[in-house]
Amino acid sequence: MNLIIERNHFDGLSGAIEDIRERNLYPTTYATDHATAASPHWHNEEVLAYLVKGKTYFLDAEGHKHQVEAGDLVTVPARTLHAEGDINEPVVMLIGLAEAVPMDQFLAQRDPAELHG
Repeated sequence: MNLIIERNHFDGLSGAIEDIRERNLYPTTYATDHATAASPHWHNEEVLAYLVKGKTYFLDAEGHKHQVEAGDLVTVPARTLHAEGDINEPVVMLIGLAEAVPMDQFLAQRDPAELHG
């Protein structure tokens, strides 16, 4: 599987919350004004990232850069290699998960070598 980017999928915070509610997801918030790009990794869970504010990018399994901005929804299927990009401005994402995950396991970044092992 690969990243699924849905451009202009929702309008503002209320639109993201409505979509999360309709999909029956568990939400959490990620907010920052600066972050260094993550190393390639994967998660056990499917992750839906609703970009509510700002701009950033995601790298897919082939290393292609996908620019995203407010209103875009990024779906990262379970066990899909990817990386979140640099953040150099205020960014707010709502993260939706199908199941509530304990904080010590929440979005644990798995090593790419384990993906095919």
